[in-house]
Amino acid sequence: MRAIVRRAAIATILRLAALAALGTLGTLPAACSGTIGQNNGDDGPLADAAARDADDDAPRPDDGLPPADGAAPDGPPPADGTTANVIPPLGGSSGGSGGAAPQQCATVTAGTVQYRLIVPSGYSAATPTRLLVVFSGTEGGAQMCQNLRALAPSLGLSDVIAAVLDGVDYNGDGAAGASVLDAVRAAYNVDNDRTLLLSESAGTTAGEQLGFHLRQSWFAAYWVNDITVADAPGQTAAAIGFAPHGNAGPGGNYADAQSVVDAMRTAGYRVTDPAPYNGTGAGTHGSSEQFMAALQWFAGKSRL
Repeated sequence: MRAIVRRAAIATILRLAALAALGTLGTLPAACSGTIGQNNGDDGPLADAAARDADDDAPRPDDGLPPADGAAPDGPPPADGTTANVIPPLGGSSGGSGGAAPQQCATVTAGTVQYRLIVPSGYSAATPTRLLVVFSGTEGGAQMCQNLRALAPSLGLSDVIAAVLDGVDYNGDGAAGASVLDAVRAAYNVDNDRTLLLSESAGTTAGEQLGFHLRQSWFAAYWVNDITVADAPGQTAAAIGFAPHGNAGPGGNYADAQSVVDAMRTAGYRVTDPAPYNGTGAGTHGSSEQFMAALQWFAGKSRL
């Protein structure tokens, strides 16, 4: 019975999202505020926000792979903010090859790290492709991946490769995300300028480690969803050579969401109001609407 309810919830939200994309629906109704794939009422996915069109960039070269500890191969970006030295290079792509396509939440390993992978049917190794790295909440990596598979195509992310780590299994382990990032970049031609990061509740600390410290310059945009603890970017936008996009979904934790958004602004991130997110579901941990707002927000984000 629970699986039937979840499938019905996904179908309802997809219909509403389609209407929103056509401009016939403004704000998702409160009736859709329940989460999908929730096992314990804590975390789950899914908000309304303005969808943005994705842009394309031309193919280009990349630098080498980093060591297993998650550090960038050439050390931290130079403090002089020279765009020519941004890691990985602006205007480039990973040039990876050999990865299977399509993939629909396949279980994959990168060393000892297990993750779920989505690769769209239209993927071509000749074209640099957007990548979304996700640390799930307590719903787990498998359920988060299914939620993304169901919702992302209707929210401006139909062409995105998605790599999903379980936020419980890898709680506080940003290096696991770095390993996955490297593995996907080696197997697929990932666009350097359109690599995105989403962390959800139990995945907050790992996401913040990865996006603010281990690989800050690798992500065009980071949304901290259902935030559980605040952190701050390790370097300024001037130091890494570009201004990342940033936002947070409170999920009821307004203090930490405000703290992380303020820190992003101080670091020179591109933070567009409302920030933190204040739409439908902002006051509810595990809100479906807030999760959908995060997915819509990623559309069109680039380091350029």
